[in-house]
Amino acid sequence: MTLALTHDSSPDAARLADIVGELSRLLDRIADAALVARGLADAVHWQAKAATEFRERSTTWAGDVSGLACMAETVRDDVARAQNQAAFAGSFPDLSGSRR
Repeated sequence: MTLALTHDSSPDAARLADIVGELSRLLDRIADAALVARGLADAVHWQAKAATEFRERSTTWAGDVSGLACMAETVRDDVARAQNQAAFAGSFPDLSGSRR
């Protein structure tokens, strides 16, 4: 959950909110790439050695792409948490000790 930003929110919180949005779009693209990679592996049913090798490599690639999605989700969640902290600090500058 992210805090709603007001016009008084800190510039740091607004920038972090932009980053969270960009990471969300990146996650969508990674998920699409993983589907394509899995589709490549599933489309190959030949028994030739080259086809078998292609299938194994595309399956490995699909796993690698899926792993990127996990890492990107972790980063997005960390940035969202930092955005919430920055928004909170910007809303209560006397509590955080910073004055903007």
